Amino acid sequence: MLWIKVILVGCSLALLFYFVVAARKRPMQKLAMMAVFLLIIVFALFPDLSNVAAHLVGVGRGVDLVFYLSIVVLLFLVFNLYLGQKTVEDQLTIVVRELAVAQAEQDGQKLPPTPAPNTRHADFVSKGTAP
Repeated sequence: MLWIKVILVGCSLALLFYFVVAARKRPMQKLAMMAVFLLIIVFALFPDLSNVAAHLVGVGRGVDLVFYLSIVVLLFLVFNLYLGQKTVEDQLTIVVRELAVAQAEQDGQKLPPTPAPNTRHADFVSKGTAP
């Protein structure tokens, strides 16, 4: 039983250090991840606390509570990754549009009107100004 505690605490401390020192500058994300890793450390060192916490919130066993909390944390991480990917996708769209306009101007082509970065193509077509 001692080895699993050492592994859990060691990995949690390493990941906690990463999020505090090397992670992006998002204070809420850092705070949430610090809370998760500190909770993992506390539950690893004092496993009976998970049973006490589970009974306080109306869950039968501490393991079930930890499982439910881990699902919430994983959903939070997936949502965070989705938002980051969406931001990169939007930035890439803007860069590609600017590059296309610059190349067209360099070639001397007549340019159609360009939509705003968050305008849907269907909105653009409905105004009759689609390229």
